[in-house]
Amino acid sequence: MKLTRRLTLWFLLAIGSVFAINAVLSVRQHLRLFDTDLRRDERLLGRALAYAVEQAWHDHGQEHALDLVKAAEVRESQIRFRIVWLDAAPGSEEGPAAALQPAEVLSRDRTLVQLRDASGDLRFYTYVPLDVPSARPAALELSESLEDERAYIAFRVRETLISALILAVVAGVVAFGVGILLVGRPIRALVEKARRIGSEDFSGPLVLPRGDELAQLADEMNTMAERLDLAKRKVAAESEARIAALQQLRHADRLTTVGKLASGLAHELGTPLGVVSGRAQMIAAGEVTGPEDTVRAARIIGEQAECMTRLVRQLLDFARWRSRERRLADAVQLARQTVGMLEPLAVRRGAELRFSGARDPVRVRLDASQLQQALANLVVNAIQATPRGGSVDVSVEARVRDEEAPGRPSGRYAVLVVEDEGEGIPSERLPAIFDPFFTTKPVGEGTGLGLSVTHGIVEEHGGFIEVQSEPARGSRFEIWLPREADA
Repeated sequence: MKLTRRLTLWFLLAIGSVFAINAVLSVRQHLRLFDTDLRRDERLLGRALAYAVEQAWHDHGQEHALDLVKAAEVRESQIRFRIVWLDAAPGSEEGPAAALQPAEVLSRDRTLVQLRDASGDLRFYTYVPLDVPSARPAALELSESLEDERAYIAFRVRETLISALILAVVAGVVAFGVGILLVGRPIRALVEKARRIGSEDFSGPLVLPRGDELAQLADEMNTMAERLDLAKRKVAAESEARIAALQQLRHADRLTTVGKLASGLAHELGTPLGVVSGRAQMIAAGEVTGPEDTVRAARIIGEQAECMTRLVRQLLDFARWRSRERRLADAVQLARQTVGMLEPLAVRRGAELRFSGARDPVRVRLDASQLQQALANLVVNAIQATPRGGSVDVSVEARVRDEEAPGRPSGRYAVLVVEDEGEGIPSERLPAIFDPFFTTKPVGEGTGLGLSVTHGIVEEHGGFIEVQSEPARGSRFEIWLPREADA
């Protein structure tokens, strides 16, 4: 509608300009015609009356000539006639109304002047020299009021303005209606189509009946929508395939971690299995005789079996494929469970795995399975990098980040820290540690996917990872996860 109103306004301005120019030219033309007619009429009338006055003056004297002039003024009510003496004072009873030089009038056929009389009326004066027997120079003065001309001009201006106004209203209504039909509705349909495309709704082609430029634009928008729809489906299919591949990759990485934990789990199960086996042999050999000893042996066997079941279940839960679902959870509790699961691996590698968490819960909206996998990858790498007798520290802190950096906004965060006493990572290799298949481990100990998977999981949770590492001084990995507003 805005475009239609603008087009209508410009159309009316153009029409108004044409009418204004036409009105000015028309008024000027009528003024010229009026002035020409006035001059011609007074010239003819002045010459005719001057000839009659001269004849009457010669034949019958001055008085008869004056009577002739008065009689002519009576017959012509619009024109005043006077015989004036050119040497008399201008404006006097006998003198001319205009200040004229006698020689100026006598040397010409007529003299024309416009001026206002004593009443303020604008009049047109014509002076015709008289050839009469008199010692004083005389002339016939004709004067006609220009009020009729002014009234006529005012009438023409009003007539032109009214005509222009009527035509402008009619043209405006027609232009507005045509603008809505030819421009407004197609533009509104194009805008609606563009909005639907912007909201990823590519259905319903837009058809404009006329074969003008707007119809061509609609055809191009339909073609664009079809291509975008095709591209959207292609991207969706590729995204689904990528997500499926990423999930399989993460599951494979999880199974790799399970394989690393298997040896530690076997060592951890050795003690409870030994206890169960010993107690069973004692019962079989009859060494447990009394009811109290039998109950005690059964209780010990049950406790050790429950311990082994817990260890196996923990490992199976970590390896199981789970759907992606984020819930509000305590990062401290999740980290504590992960450390407990990985502790047998640390014991087998001869490293001490220590955990310290915040006293209060640090709540984060997360996928517990995925984040546990990300943290486990970092802890396993730290255990493998730590020499025997060394330690790996895992902690959870609630922090507030004040500084802004690209990809690292300020705000409230839960920070999961994994710090080891390993060999560290050279500075030139730090930028590539999150690349897939990049590893510094010997052949057979790593696939180079752990850190890449961890990085992807953390980014999906809206967080980021910071790394500090120096050769021979170990490494420190920090997972920064946004905390909930009420956390």
